Amino acid sequence: MKCVLLLVLIGLLAFFYIRDDAKDVPLKDIEASLKEETELSTLTPESDRGLMQFIGLDAGSYEEVLYYKSSEALSVDEVLIIKAKSRDDLSGAEDAVRQRIDDQIAVFDSYGPEQVKELNNAIVRKKGNYLIYITAPDPSTYEEVILNAI
Repeated sequence: MKCVLLLVLIGLLAFFYIRDDAKDVPLKDIEASLKEETELSTLTPESDRGLMQFIGLDAGSYEEVLYYKSSEALSVDEVLIIKAKSRDDLSGAEDAVRQRIDDQIAVFDSYGPEQVKELNNAIVRKKGNYLIYITAPDPSTYEEVILNAI
């Protein structure tokens, strides 16, 4: 009986560990898939400076960064993928992204119900050594493409 329970426990732990793992995929490959299968081309690629300005993160702290943002002043649409050397390096980035969402909600709360709705439905997710942040009318479309790639 104890052996069976131990095997079940080991199996469950292995399942959850493997499920959260991700392949090592260059962000340019993910970017190509996003351009093909989503409306990423309606957003503007941001520089490392833009990442610092809008999210407060230094791109040099990560292996790779892909950051797209709407150029429209009243839009909150953003797609950010950070590939870190290890999953532990993503904690600060996740905090910064969640702060970005909170700050944007505070800005749009009194006059932008559609923007607040998008922000409340934003996706912030870690998979392996990737952090994914998506704010869009249908963020799950972007998430699906990204998760299929990694």
